[in-house]
Amino acid sequence: MSRNEFRLSAVWVPIRRHAPLLCLAALLAGCVAQEPEVRLSVGSLTNGSGTAESYYHYIIGLRQEIAGNIKEAEASYIRAVEKDPNSAVLLTRQASLLVRKGRLDEAESAARRAISIDPGNAQAYLLLGGVYTARKKLPEAVKAYESLLRIKPKEREALLLLGTSYLEMGRNREAVETLQKLLALRDTDNLARMYLARGLMRLKRYPEAKRALKRITERRPRFTRGLMMLGRLYELTKDFGAAERAYKRVLSYDPDNRSARGRLGRVYIRKNKIKSALREYTQLSQDEPGNLDVHRTLGFLRFEQRQFQDALREFRFVLGRRPKDAVVRRYVAAIYEETKQPGLAEKELRKLVALVPGHVRGYLQLARMLGNQKRWKEALDILGKAEKAHPRDARLAFLHGLLFSRQKRYDDSILQFERAIRIEPKQVNYRFSLATSYYELKRYEDVEAVVRELLQIQPKHANALNLLGYMFSVINKNIGEAERLLNRALAVEPNNAAFLDSLGWIYYRQGRFREALAKIKIAATQMPEDPVILDHMGDIHFSLKNLSKALVFWRKSYKFDSKNKNVIEKIRRHGGAGVKTRLKEM
Repeated sequence: MSRNEFRLSAVWVPIRRHAPLLCLAALLAGCVAQEPEVRLSVGSLTNGSGTAESYYHYIIGLRQEIAGNIKEAEASYIRAVEKDPNSAVLLTRQASLLVRKGRLDEAESAARRAISIDPGNAQAYLLLGGVYTARKKLPEAVKAYESLLRIKPKEREALLLLGTSYLEMGRNREAVETLQKLLALRDTDNLARMYLARGLMRLKRYPEAKRALKRITERRPRFTRGLMMLGRLYELTKDFGAAERAYKRVLSYDPDNRSARGRLGRVYIRKNKIKSALREYTQLSQDEPGNLDVHRTLGFLRFEQRQFQDALREFRFVLGRRPKDAVVRRYVAAIYEETKQPGLAEKELRKLVALVPGHVRGYLQLARMLGNQKRWKEALDILGKAEKAHPRDARLAFLHGLLFSRQKRYDDSILQFERAIRIEPKQVNYRFSLATSYYELKRYEDVEAVVRELLQIQPKHANALNLLGYMFSVINKNIGEAERLLNRALAVEPNNAAFLDSLGWIYYRQGRFREALAKIKIAATQMPEDPVILDHMGDIHFSLKNLSKALVFWRKSYKFDSKNKNVIEKIRRHGGAGVKTRLKEM
């Protein structure tokens, strides 16, 4: 292995996370040129125009540099260049020393001068590219490496650095092509193959990336960085079982690998193995007690397990150091809601919207909570304040509409739902809520128009199919189409009690009473306290001449909805003497 290869192979890391090391690799590639032997003639050193004196100072500088006396070496190189200012070799050597001292501006100037004197100076191009890389001037670095490769097409270091520079710039196809050229020259270069796999993954050429990584890990079974990248590839392709095995293998070789433990925890979350994820993140929290992201994730996991006090402890730890973490504060509020402490939940949410006024979800959660408490004015005031700051956020208009709808202010809700749709025309839930408000106002033609538009966007929207089909059954219109709509809805949600009731009611409209009874019986079993389903059961039994059973179901319906005038009238008409008294007692 040459000195260049040795130094570069130490930088076996992902590009973006370790870009400074990549820059160092590029610089070192330029600094470790083969030292000219003492046998060089003065002419070969100085392009034939120098003096023995410049050669002498160069040799002294070279020996001082090898001995580690950088200051003395620089002084000797300066004297050598003064004696022969047109020597590309001397300028290149001087530039490499300036790089080692971190004086990149001067190094760039010296390398550029060397190239102007000798356009075929490959080492100067390599050095110049490294300087540009270190200064994050990647387009210029790429030009330098490309120029070098026109001189020496098989220069392996240049191919590697050009390929990684392409990756850093997002020019992934060119990176892949360049790294493949390098591997054609040196098939055993695992560093190049790692970067090749990264480029292939970015291009979503996953089978090729997998083959590249497999080849690395077969050659070096304990090479944890290759296994980590392979695990990430499995995650991208949603092969979470293979990803889990890859990360476990890393941990078997390196139990302290926190990155592998974190990724394994995330894989467990994707596989819904929450207890296993908790185990990994608990270990991470012990290894990295100050890592807020670990405590944050632990809090989310404990929340999912309904371990609310443990979750609250983790979240409080995070908020103590990161008070504007809006998501964590929302979870704290949710914990207080779940544990029946609405006052504390409200306090957290009000603190959230004060600390992070741009976090719309905080306003939504606060307004929704106030709405659940029927504190309508406060809820609407919160939304109004949020809408002034975020007039184009459809979620605010939508919740505004829902709050109006819950107050049975359907005309107002329609205006808000229409506003939400103007902002986000493809959001089907906004259209569905608009249709339900129209339905409550008995604006059936508008319901039909809105639902048909919705179904153009999402043909399998089960609730919309049910709404339109049930509405047709209520107004006794398009009964054949209504049946088809409900069958489509049930194809999506076969056990939905409301859909079964709707289909049963359509059968009732068609005079298919026994089929209607069979469907609605199933619905009633699932929703035994639904007044509409119970009313339908009564109507079907009445049509089947079972008056006593009809009265039983009508009375049950009345028990759960005492304001339904139609049910009251049916009980009064068919219930016999003492109906008024019995209704009052129910």
